[in-house]
Amino acid sequence: MLFVLQGPSGSGKTTQAAHLAREKNFEKIITATTRPPRAGEIHGRDYYFLDEKTYDARLIGGELLAPTAIHGARYGIPKADLLSIIGSHTRHAVVVLDAKGAEELRAEGAYVIGLRLDEATRHARLVNRREKDRFDKEHFDLQCDATLDASGSEEAVFSELVGIVEKAIRERKK
Repeated sequence: MLFVLQGPSGSGKTTQAAHLAREKNFEKIITATTRPPRAGEIHGRDYYFLDEKTYDARLIGGELLAPTAIHGARYGIPKADLLSIIGSHTRHAVVVLDAKGAEELRAEGAYVIGLRLDEATRHARLVNRREKDRFDKEHFDLQCDATLDASGSEEAVFSELVGIVEKAIRERKK
């Protein structure tokens, strides 16, 4: 089963996806991006970091799904990676997407979980990450199968996320 996490910058999408990907039978789909790596990020583990020319070639060749542009960088999901998960009955995957990409994959059967976050908490998290260029308020019209409040501790948010995921898996098996 494919799970999509979406929400504003600072909501913890990437952190929660990484936690979920460590669960049994779970993995994180690695997204391709044209943005430069942040400190500690590794090509092929966190993202596929591509230059603009390579990204364009893969997009035109139909190798990337759910393409989007956020904060001046472009993102897309390698189609081969996604299809290997969709075809499996024993593996689950998680990916972080914007609303457009989430909608595209939801139409293919993905389960979309939105992370809500109040503006004050979001601002504080972005200050901690030193991402002052993302202080503009982000509006999300979330079309989700479930939502959760991401303003709590990382552990509390993950606990709620696991509950949502387990329920979705049980319901899908019925």
